[in-house]
Amino acid sequence: MGFTSPVSGNHSVRMQNRKWMWITPSGVPRYNLQEEDLVKVQLETGKTLGRVKPSIEWYMHVSIYKKLGKVNAIVHTHSPYTLGIAISGIDKFQHIIEEAKIVVGNPVIIQNKPSGSTELANMVSEAFGQGGEKLRAVIIKNHGVVAVGSNIHQARAVVEALEEWAKILTISKIFGGPKYLLDN
Repeated sequence: MGFTSPVSGNHSVRMQNRKWMWITPSGVPRYNLQEEDLVKVQLETGKTLGRVKPSIEWYMHVSIYKKLGKVNAIVHTHSPYTLGIAISGIDKFQHIIEEAKIVVGNPVIIQNKPSGSTELANMVSEAFGQGGEKLRAVIIKNHGVVAVGSNIHQARAVVEALEEWAKILTISKIFGGPKYLLDN
């Protein structure tokens, strides 16, 4: 859908026993992804089961699951319009469309740290922890979007609604910026 290149971004789902997650692998193009390519990761120990390596961002997913008990799915993309807005110097997204306000809420924009680093994982999970249950998306400047949900469909909907919001905001800025905002 244009949110990532075929080998970037990642998705995970926490298993029902809440001790393991399934995560997309590192280096396998998403258009070739097969069920057996998914990697099982133990949330407490980091032990992995699978024939390939988990995404470089596996620890970020683990950190979020540990911090947020009601989250069972995470989608991480490199959504171009959302990142364009985030690196343009704005502090927060202005509410301009009702659906995004409902689905996304108030996304938080944070600084970037190296991909796959413990520092990045801790910053993202801390942002989610501080935002409470209503925070559904963290935007990492110069990197990507991390969206959470109770299931994979909800997390994906957050990414999709956020990117649509960013497109509309971008177009409005071409014409002088939004003149009609929704109440926060």
